[in-house]
Amino acid sequence: MSYVVLARKYRPKEFSEVRGQEVVTRTLRGAIAEGRIGHAYLFHGPRGTGKTTSARLFAKALNCEKGPTPEPCGTCERCRAFDAGAEADLLEIDAASNTGVDHIRDLRDQAGYVPLRARFKVFLVDEVHMLSRAAFNALLKTLEEPPPHVKFLFATTELHKVPDTISSRCQVLRLSPLSESEIAAQLEHVFQLEGIEPEAGVTAALATRARGGMRDALSMADQLLAAAGRRPTLLDCARLAGDGRSDTLTALVDALLDYDKAAVLRALPAEEGGEAELLGALLDQVRTALVLLLCGADAPMVAGRASEAWRHAWRERAERAGAARLEVWLQELLMARERMGPVHMQPLARVVLEATLLDLCRPEGGLDLGELGERLLALESRLAGAGPSAGPSAGPSLGPNTGNTGVVERDYEMPRATAPRAMEPSTDPRAQPAASAPRAFATAPAQAAAASSAPEAATRVARTSTPPSPALSSPEQPSTENAPTTPAAPPRPKVTTNSTADAWAAFLTELDQRAAPLADILRRRGTLVRFSDRNASVRLVAQAESERTLTSDRRNQRLVTKVFSEVVGRPIEVDLEDHTTRGQLPPDPFVDEVAQRFGGRIEG
Repeated sequence: MSYVVLARKYRPKEFSEVRGQEVVTRTLRGAIAEGRIGHAYLFHGPRGTGKTTSARLFAKALNCEKGPTPEPCGTCERCRAFDAGAEADLLEIDAASNTGVDHIRDLRDQAGYVPLRARFKVFLVDEVHMLSRAAFNALLKTLEEPPPHVKFLFATTELHKVPDTISSRCQVLRLSPLSESEIAAQLEHVFQLEGIEPEAGVTAALATRARGGMRDALSMADQLLAAAGRRPTLLDCARLAGDGRSDTLTALVDALLDYDKAAVLRALPAEEGGEAELLGALLDQVRTALVLLLCGADAPMVAGRASEAWRHAWRERAERAGAARLEVWLQELLMARERMGPVHMQPLARVVLEATLLDLCRPEGGLDLGELGERLLALESRLAGAGPSAGPSAGPSLGPNTGNTGVVERDYEMPRATAPRAMEPSTDPRAQPAASAPRAFATAPAQAAAASSAPEAATRVARTSTPPSPALSSPEQPSTENAPTTPAAPPRPKVTTNSTADAWAAFLTELDQRAAPLADILRRRGTLVRFSDRNASVRLVAQAESERTLTSDRRNQRLVTKVFSEVVGRPIEVDLEDHTTRGQLPPDPFVDEVAQRFGGRIEG
């Protein structure tokens, strides 16, 4: 007798043997028990989850001689014929090879004849999404109003390819991927019936690689038994997959956590090929780690995956990485999979994978935008306090409210430029780049004076011909008579009169220190037309679109009111009045030159 593979040998023969699809089996059994049997059902879900099996069991339950019954007897002639695949009134059609309209016309003609022996004539169409558009159209009328003795059962892995006109005429049943615990339990049951003695963890390893499909798990079990005999081990499972997939993923993630580029390259399989599969497995593993971190080990998305010890180990790795870093990993791996898609040559696919993993090994490669923004703010504040060269003349800075629109107002007040001073080194390694720029403003004698606390060092600095730059004195080093002092910045003058010209000039000078681009726009386009005890109005004309974006922003308007009030020494509400008419544009030197050279006229 020829060998029957495990997937066929242990195919369920009743609803109670179907694993992981309780919702579907309960619906089908309830329809029979309540007498609400539909004329068409559409089963959809991933491969190997039991679509065709559930449809056959439903047809068997409908035609059992003791039924229709939710529990077929399995002993009558009809049940034995269904189990043997010899039932003449069950017509199974492979839509992948019968896609044309002519095949559907034949089906429609056969539907007119009564069953030969069974109660219902059942048409089971597998991979129904493969039918042509004309074939679907030919099926519509018969599917909507079939003869009372006909039942249609459809199965598909791609429901989105089935026209709505077809799916709306069916009761749609979704089959979910099976959990790893359900697959492992079924494998242990099959191994027990077959007399197989696997090493501990073999069934879990097969269940992990099956990715939710029972048929895939049983097919891999067949292959494992053929290669390793009746006592398979975890090493045999690793050889079956072509590499130690689980060990490879663990080594890769550990190397990424340690920023060890050499370990990342060593963890990759030596043989090229299978990069896309490895990348997909790594992506799934990182996603699982993120779910474990955010939702816990008991979350429904991961509760059935492997053992509790495995989930605990990956939860610890996720805690080491942090949620923000794992999210960045997910994004980078997804982009790497897109880049790898059009790559057909294996060396190039390997390069894409290696480049992505090495990029994730950089400490800054796992930073999210929020942390990068905080570092930019820290760098900005250090540069702003370092000296005039890092002050407002350097252009607008990257504050938290800058954004893509170029808004220059901030929710905080930028420190004003002061005299150059040396800064103490930071103990935070991430802040070293920011600290190095201000430190360059101090001269060599000043650095020697700040670094040395001995009296003779201070004497040497005092005797140098070049006067030292002012430096910050620490509490452990009190300043001496010879130590230079940093002159205090002169207080900014306040306008004590209601002079419009004086107030406007002082306001623009002060605004230059806070937001130079905004001050430049107000200087060129604005005029202070009204100034009273509580209010002031600024008239703006001939603004470009980019300039209007800045002046109309509410945060910038609040900044103008704040600065003007500080300058005049009392609360003043400033109103920015936009008098730019439609079509009015500021003069453009380039446009004027072109018009003059070619004798043209500027309109609009």
